[in-house]
Amino acid sequence: MRARKNPLYVGLALRLKQARRQSGLKRLPLATKAGLAAATGRDIETGLRLPTVGTIVRLAAALDVSASWLAYGIGDMHINGAPATCDGMGARLQQLRVEQGHTKAALARLVGLSPSTVADIENGAQTGVEVIEALAKALYISPAWLAFNQGSRELAVRRRAVTEAESAQASD
Repeated sequence: MRARKNPLYVGLALRLKQARRQSGLKRLPLATKAGLAAATGRDIETGLRLPTVGTIVRLAAALDVSASWLAYGIGDMHINGAPATCDGMGARLQQLRVEQGHTKAALARLVGLSPSTVADIENGAQTGVEVIEALAKALYISPAWLAFNQGSRELAVRRRAVTEAESAQASD
């Protein structure tokens, strides 16, 4: 039996703390720079709250780090190019859903959402990093690409190393 892999957003709190410390900012100045309530940054950093992708964009810009790295640990920590934005996230979701032949209701069922939530996201509403990751997983794409249009559309599959015993067993 295999254990389920943790979602990519699980390390977000640690990545936020790492980036904040590297920037030399305390929590309150970071919240101010990102335009957030002080409690929001604290709650995200301590794992009490999962942010929306819009909040990730604001934190990433304030810390001068990649939103993809901050939210999902995808790509390099530091920005290569323009800062991230969530603009077009809904259009990307709708395009993929249609390409793959899903109705809003069918996609919603796959990820445990309501069809109106999928419609809201497609119409530009913000949503949490965990929702975007669930949608991306159901559509077999990168959550960083879906949320921020960063990186490859396809999620790189991490292959586990084959042990010598497994290799020997396979050749028998």
